[in-house]
Amino acid sequence: MRLSEKIIGDHIGVLKFLKSRFPMYHRSNFFFRDVQYGIQMMLLERGERVSYSTAETIGRALIEKFEHEKIFVPIDRQTWAVDYPEFATPQSKPAAPAKSAGEGVTRGKP
Repeated sequence: MRLSEKIIGDHIGVLKFLKSRFPMYHRSNFFFRDVQYGIQMMLLERGERVSYSTAETIGRALIEKFEHEKIFVPIDRQTWAVDYPEFATPQSKPAAPAKSAGEGVTRGKP
């Protein structure tokens, strides 16, 4: 099996690797060079070296897969919006409203 086929076949694993290395969140922008360099990093960790141009070719094919799966929504030819709810940041609860100066104060009898 060719290297590009292995990477594209494990596109969710690659997506999670990219998230571990780059700021990637649901509805954030992601750039082609991040995909390309991420592929090079991932393969280097596996003991495989690939050239810049090979990583670029694999990156284009991987992005095509992400677009087909509707994980990446194209913005322009180098930028995509990530549509992967699993990568959503946790929402914090809104702060409780502040008490006014007189609330919660007990007054004694004079």
